[in-house]
Amino acid sequence: MKKIITLCYTILLSATFAFAQDNSSIIPYSFEHSINATVPEIVMPAHDFSADIAYAETFEKEGNYPLFAKHFEVNTTCYNSGVWTELGNGDRVWRLKLKSAGALSSALFFDNTFIPEGATMSVYSPDHAHVFNYTYENNQGNMLMSTEFIQGEEQIIEYFEPLNVKGQGKIHITEMSHQYRSIMADPCEVNVVCTPEGTNWVDEKKGVVRIYVVGPSGAGYCSGSLINNTALDCKRYILTALHCGVSSTATHFNSWVFRFNFEATLCTGQPDTYGTTTNQFTGCTKISDSGDGGGSTGSDFLLVEMTSTSSPTWWSGVYWNGWTRSTAAPTGGGVGIHHPAGSNKKISAYTATPTSTSWGGSVANTHWQMSWVATTNGHGVTEGGSSGSPLFNSVGLIVGTLTGGSSYCSPASALDDPDAYGKMSYHWLSNGTAANRRLLPWLDPSSTGVTTLAGGYSPCTATGIVDYGENTDVSVYPNPNDGSFNVILDFPKSTDVTISVLNVIGQTLSSKKISNTMSGTFAIDITNEESGIYFVEIKTNDSRVVKK
Repeated sequence: MKKIITLCYTILLSATFAFAQDNSSIIPYSFEHSINATVPEIVMPAHDFSADIAYAETFEKEGNYPLFAKHFEVNTTCYNSGVWTELGNGDRVWRLKLKSAGALSSALFFDNTFIPEGATMSVYSPDHAHVFNYTYENNQGNMLMSTEFIQGEEQIIEYFEPLNVKGQGKIHITEMSHQYRSIMADPCEVNVVCTPEGTNWVDEKKGVVRIYVVGPSGAGYCSGSLINNTALDCKRYILTALHCGVSSTATHFNSWVFRFNFEATLCTGQPDTYGTTTNQFTGCTKISDSGDGGGSTGSDFLLVEMTSTSSPTWWSGVYWNGWTRSTAAPTGGGVGIHHPAGSNKKISAYTATPTSTSWGGSVANTHWQMSWVATTNGHGVTEGGSSGSPLFNSVGLIVGTLTGGSSYCSPASALDDPDAYGKMSYHWLSNGTAANRRLLPWLDPSSTGVTTLAGGYSPCTATGIVDYGENTDVSVYPNPNDGSFNVILDFPKSTDVTISVLNVIGQTLSSKKISNTMSGTFAIDITNEESGIYFVEIKTNDSRVVKK
């Protein structure tokens, strides 16, 4: 049974990779200035990983995900460890070395951590080959953080604090993650940046996220997706598979890491784990799940909500994917977008109509079963690490989440073997009657009854509509209503206006054009439509306003 698998980039990291990140132009202070103070070192407890490796092998044979990392408690701050160096102008630098003997790579986890504006936190290998920088933009409302994995058993954390924010910074390192196993994604996989494979999926891919999952037995990778809801409020819901976190506690969920935009910049010729950004959030809470142990008696879904409330500048560039809970099999083909083995984002394609199947065998029709096809640049499949990733239909809506299957790159005969995705239609309300066993209460909180919802960018209105006519006075009255209402306009100058009514999947139900107007009241009648949420879109030559 294929579920989640481990990362491999400790073998493949290079200086090119390390500096191709956000904040890459920042150079740690000590790289260009001499600091005489010796850097104190904290060493993780000695540990024989042979038992962990043996346990991991047994764990996998029982159908669980391959383990690759162990977390050691650190529990240290910038005020009770390391060394501060006061600079001549009043600025200061804090440094600390951490070591976990034998680690292929390591990462740090934080709580109660805040980087003030103008300050910089850097983590790097002692030889400076691998460097990651974090600034005010990386702060999270929950004050949780995590760093990228640094190759090797040692890393140095360096915090630069200017005089004008002296004493405002907070750093509390809670854990160090020690990677003790490596594995690579298979060579037949296709990067999502490839043409033509990724051409028609530029929106949907921006919602797919790599998830570093932590549980009582260790850590690994899954995939998931931001998902839209009918409140259209940009709730940071991530849909993945229950088997990725079936044993995780609230404490473990605080260490889950969601990394967006982890993609190659070239179709081929880059290391399999090459990435372009460090757009990641740490921490989540469990909202609902299938309660089936990971698919044995249900559809294997897990819905979590990221706990961070921060809004870095790149956040508007991610996408809340849409969905359909239709029970009809999706026709016309589609794709799966995922992070196999924790690698950069891949895309796999299918053309045949999926069929209903059961993952555990005891409950029928919980999953969609389908097989992948060859494309221009390869023959995408799924692997460990792909678990929880979305299956999209031909119009870019999520129809299922990956539980597992038997597709592999090698032998070639396994390329066409089927995979199984838990159905959105089963996730909706078929795993139990309680709210925490369904998607319905969370993805349709107003009980609109819609079966399909389009995806969108922030502010999450249908089809990516953005209100950008701030200087335009538009109102809808009465609201709510029975389908008969007025649109009241007041523009600063005469203009041509088009008033349209759209449903939640972005279809235009009615439209009228008014020429050369500044203001007025215009009656709209959609009483022939079913009760639900609709959008009034007002377009001029230079503005577009949407009212719900």
